[in-house]
Amino acid sequence: MARHPEQHPSAPASAPGTSAASEALSPRSPLSGHITALDGVRGLAILLVLIYHFTMGMSGHTLASRLFFRATSIGWCGVNLFFVLSGFLITGILFETKDKVHRFRNFYMRRSLRIFPLYYGSLLLILVFLPLLNRWTRGFQGIESAWPWLWSYGTNVLVTIEGQWFPMSHYWSLAVEEHFYLIWPWVVFSFSRVTTLRICLVLVAISFVVRVVLVQQGMVLGAYCLTLSRMDGLALGAFIALAARGPLGLERLASQARRVAWLSGIGLGLLMVWRFGLFFYDPMVQTLGYLLLDLVFASLIVLVVANPKEAMPARFFNLGVLRSLGRYSYGLYVYNSIFILLSDGLISPDYMGGWTNSILVSRLAYIGVAATSTFSMAWLSWHLFEKHFLKLKVFFEDRPIDMVSIRERSLGRAPA
Repeated sequence: MARHPEQHPSAPASAPGTSAASEALSPRSPLSGHITALDGVRGLAILLVLIYHFTMGMSGHTLASRLFFRATSIGWCGVNLFFVLSGFLITGILFETKDKVHRFRNFYMRRSLRIFPLYYGSLLLILVFLPLLNRWTRGFQGIESAWPWLWSYGTNVLVTIEGQWFPMSHYWSLAVEEHFYLIWPWVVFSFSRVTTLRICLVLVAISFVVRVVLVQQGMVLGAYCLTLSRMDGLALGAFIALAARGPLGLERLASQARRVAWLSGIGLGLLMVWRFGLFFYDPMVQTLGYLLLDLVFASLIVLVVANPKEAMPARFFNLGVLRSLGRYSYGLYVYNSIFILLSDGLISPDYMGGWTNSILVSRLAYIGVAATSTFSMAWLSWHLFEKHFLKLKVFFEDRPIDMVSIRERSLGRAPA
């Protein structure tokens, strides 16, 4: 691969045709409100991606170094975790607002305020400074033909058509999520919970079949990037969000999740032994492996949400470092690959090796500079730019505007 790189154990049952309001969660439900441990889950996802991107293409001469870089090579699966978590959070939001008057407007506007400023802001900055960047680094060469696809959330389609990565092609996963945001509200708002559960299972099956066909046709990047081929992660996240809000609730779902986690985890481990790793482009990983990963991650989310805060899963994912990474994960994802593009030929591991005369020191120095630069930029972007748009989200809620809440959010004292 080229270097371009969002409780009560049970909810009330509902009869057929019952509105979502009658299935609404009580205020004491673990599924209502902000679940802090899920910030940590998001943090784990971005940590995996960062490790993968910053060590991409590296190898070692000793057994320990080879094992280390073989371990970091599975970091791409953080994107799978992002998809499952996004399906879980977005579907929960949609289901709980199903009977609201302005449900479509509120959802789309709140998503836009979270996503568009950073997405289009980063593209605009690169477009304005591209002439200067092209004199400074080779990382953005060839981006001109990709502009229409980047601006229209079609990056994953262009990657599939060209069969190769290009500058800013890491936006492919943002395109997948945006396509999901555009379509999924119509499904959740149009069908009952049970019907939507069935749709989720159908989508999982379709996604698996699509990947099999694409792999057979040799379209490796299509199997990795296309929206329909990655829909099983989003659909499994949506499935557990809806199942947790059903008659049996979290208690039954958690017991099933434990079994699924064991079975899918064992299957994934056997696959890794068979294929000597977990490479995103491996045909067996792309077909069966992606599904096993999504099942493991869906089970993990259920267990984190279902267990009390004192339990080990919730305690781990409530660690400050993971929650901090989760808070800034969007910016970290956008900026980490931009850093790689900017550093091409300037502070790349090979270039730094000429200064240090040590492969190990040069790689550690590069990873340190990359991590520090990326986190600093994501921190500044959140506090100086992104979070100010979120103050407007309060205007897109079916409840009276609370100016105190706006002030608290602006000061960073309330979750946005």
